[in-house]
Formats: sequence, structure tokens, C-alpha cells
Amino acid sequence: NHLAVHEKTSLLASPKAPVEGRIPLDDGTIPGQPNNNNNNNNNNNNNNNATTTTTTTTLNGSDTENGILLSKKDDAENTTHSWNWHRLFRILGPGLMVCLADTDGPCLLTAAQSGAQYQYSLVLCQLFLMWVLYAAQELTVRLAVCTKLGTTALIRERFGAPWAWFAVTLHVLMCWIGQASEFGAMGLLLEDAFQIPRHTTNTIQVIGLSGIVILGRWGYRFTELLGVAFGSLQLVFIGLLFCSQVQPTELWRGMGDFSHIKEDTYEILLAGNIGAVIMPWMLYYHQSAVCERQICRRDLPYERTDTALGAVLAQGVMTAMVISMGSLRYYTTEDPRNQLGFGDMIRAYAQALTGTTFGELQEGATTILDVQPTPPLLLEQDEVLARYEQELSTWYTPTAYTTAKWVVVLGVTGACTVASMVLTITSVWSVTEILNMDRDLFHPIQERPLQYALQLGGLLLAYGLSISTDISGPWFAVLTQTINGLLILPVAAFLWILASSPKVLPKEYRLQGWYKWILFVVFCIICAYCVYGMVQEIRNPF
Repeated sequence: NHLAVHEKTSLLASPKAPVEGRIPLDDGTIPGQPNNNNNNNNNNNNNNNATTTTTTTTLNGSDTENGILLSKKDDAENTTHSWNWHRLFRILGPGLMVCLADTDGPCLLTAAQSGAQYQYSLVLCQLFLMWVLYAAQELTVRLAVCTKLGTTALIRERFGAPWAWFAVTLHVLMCWIGQASEFGAMGLLLEDAFQIPRHTTNTIQVIGLSGIVILGRWGYRFTELLGVAFGSLQLVFIGLLFCSQVQPTELWRGMGDFSHIKEDTYEILLAGNIGAVIMPWMLYYHQSAVCERQICRRDLPYERTDTALGAVLAQGVMTAMVISMGSLRYYTTEDPRNQLGFGDMIRAYAQALTGTTFGELQEGATTILDVQPTPPLLLEQDEVLARYEQELSTWYTPTAYTTAKWVVVLGVTGACTVASMVLTITSVWSVTEILNMDRDLFHPIQERPLQYALQLGGLLLAYGLSISTDISGPWFAVLTQTINGLLILPVAAFLWILASSPKVLPKEYRLQGWYKWILFVVFCIICAYCVYGMVQEIRNPF
């Protein structure tokens, strides 16, 4: 009959339906399931101290005891095993894909501006956020492995439908804004690199993404591997770091420079970097993806490794971008050139690939400002900037420029594509969970027409926004990340409460002790700082 395997209906097909493989709580029960043992006790009041005989039935290889559905396979696998590298490679995917999606086009622009305006001052922030990214994503792994439910479904089960609708509304809004920002970033990228009109780029982009959605019929694992392949293209920026003329002593000294902490622009960029690394839609996606892959508790160490590797790579890319632009294009906050676009990145990396140093251009120079000082705020400023632009073209060879252009285009395109894939999938997962529909999207269109319509509809909405408004500039990228940072407040609260609750997770997997309260403090600080940064963005836009 294979009842639970081949139906592949929603993990929340019925609010009261047993979820196969869900790990019981400390009292041996599963939330929302009847406890037959209580009925037995009521019928045997005179034998309370006697040994109770329970009835066990079988359902597709699983035992139901006292109203609890226990997966034999999962229970049998919950034993100590030696580390298995082959199994790790089979599990790799959800953590890698979601973390690589984190470092998308707008994030790269935010990191570039951080280096251009404050050089290395925000590098320590990026390194610290590496742990924060892992810690937040790891909580979703615990929840998925133990409950077999996505974030929206779990919120509905634990807090009720109104809170679930609140959460899913925020989630879909974040995905729509995020998707639009990916279109804006791609439009800016190809306009800077090849002078292709933004509308043309976005039209090609929506067609390509629609094709990827349709290819989802080949299964989630195929989609995941495709996303990881696209996302891995951004790792070229880590390689480019090693030719970016970074002076270790300057880097070390700059990392400890906190003299800008009270500047409004610094606060906004700091909030933008925080929002860039902890995106709520990533949390939703990761939890649902682990459920989709049916990762069991035996594989929890492997999925944690997957998540840790993804966090290191994602933040490695962000850190590399901050350091590279801090070395090659440090303009400070007073220079009008500090709003970097992808064209500025290409020229900077072309200079690095050519090997032209500032010391060669002018004796004793260590930054671009030593060679091209900030022009005075006079009528001739535009003329000075135009002259500077012409000088830049003499700092690199045509071959280096072409190489840098294609490297940046491939890296940013890969980053934007995997982010768009995650945004398209996670929003529909969330909607299907709140509507109690089949959340398995990866089937032929005729079997999942509504799910495909939701995915394609979200892409078309973002496409419409991208061609009707000017969202291709760096200002929109920073604003998007700041909004994400603001909206992390309710999502982080739900995540921490769920992971700490004895009504959701058994003690073995629950947040507890000092680690629980460290995460509470860190989440509170991050959320408060993002709110403050958002207020500063509104008061003093830049």
C-alpha cells in the first residue's frame, strides 16, 4: 500500500494527521495527536498501578503506540554511527544552497559600498556574522528534523492560524521585494558591463527563471544541485581577493577602527550588512528544504556541517568583497564616487588583474585617494571626475578588463540566480502550508497547476516592478537589506521561541542553557540595531 511514501501529500495534509518520523516530546507524545494511553487509564481506574498493555498497529513500516507515529527507519537510525563522508556528500545541498543565496547581487553591492566608504572597518562584522548566520540556520535544521514541518506550518500548529497568516504575509512580502531587487541588480550589472538596456535584461531574466521553474518537474534534488552550481560561481570573488593588493598591516589596523560608529551612514551600512546576512526568507526556505529532503535525526550532524560550510563560503564572499573594494576603491564617505556599481567593481578588478599598484602610479601612494584626491565642491567638480574616469582606463589592459568583466558578470549572475530560485520556491512552500495544500512542487505542471502558477506569478510581479520603477541603483540594494533586517524581528522571535519550547522539541534537540540565552541576546541586539538602522535610513537617506 505504501500509504505515507507514495502519496507525498502535504506535510500538513490535515492539522490532526500524524507526521511520519516526527520525534516525540519528552512526555512521549506528538503535538496535536491523541494519547490513547489516557483513554486506557480512564477505562481501568481500578488498575492504575498495574502494568498497562498498549496496542500496537502498523502503518507502512511505522508503529503507532499510544497515539504516536514512530518511524521504524528513523528510530532505527537514531544510533551512534562513525562519520561517513559518502553520506555527507549525499546530504549536502540545503545549507549550501540557502547560504549561497544569501550572498546575492544586492548583498555584494552592500559589501562593496562598505569597503568603499569605510575600508576595513566592517570586516570584523562580517566575520562575526558568519557564526550568526550558522546559528540562525541551524535552528531551522533542528526544527525540521524533529517536527517534519516547515516554518509556516509549525507556527500555525503552535500559535494558531492568525499568527501563521501574519508570518506568511510578511514572508511573501519579503520574497517579492527580494525578487525585485534581484531583477534590479541584474539590470544594473549588464547595463554596466555590456550597455544592455535594463528592460531587455529583465525580460531575458524572467524567461530564464521561468524555464528553471518548469525544470522543477525533474525533482527537488535536481533543482537543488542546479542552484548550488549557479551559486558557486560567486566564489570567484574569494579568488580575486588574492590579487587585490591588500596590505596585511593596513587590513589588521583597519579592522580595529571603530571611530565611525556614531556616523549615520556607518549605522545604515552596518544595519544593511546585518540584514544582508540574516534574511528571513532564508530561514523559511532552509526548514522546508530539510523537510523536502526527508533528512532524519541520524543525519543531523551532516546537515549541520552542510550549513556550516555554506555559512563560511557565503560570508567568505562578503568579506572578500569588503576587503577588495577597501583596498582598490577606498573613497571615504565624503567622496561622491563612493556609491559603487558593478562597473566600478569591474574596473577595480581589472586594475588588480593587471597588477597596477597605487605606489607605481604615485610614489608613496597606498589608496586611490592618494592618486585621485576628492575633488572640491566647485563648479568644475564634474570635469575633475570625468578626468579621473579617463585616467582609470590607463590603469589596466584591455585583456584584464575583459577578463574582469566576465568574471564579475558570471559571479553576480550566479549569485542572483540562486537567490531568485530560493525566493521563488520558499514563498510558494509557505503559501501551500498555510492553505493546507500539497507542498511538494516538483511534479509535472498538470499535477501541480496552482503551485506553478504561484511561482510564475511571483516572478511576473517582480518583473513588473523592475521595469516600471528605477530599482537598479545601489540605494535600492541597501534599502532592501535594511528592510530585511527590520523584518527579521518577528521571524527571529518565532524561531527562538519554537526552538526553545518543550512543546515543540524534545530536550535532546531543544535550545537550553547558556547557548539559548546567548542566542536570545544576539538576536535582540541584531534586531534592535536593524530597527535603528532603518530609522536612520528614513531620516538620512544616502
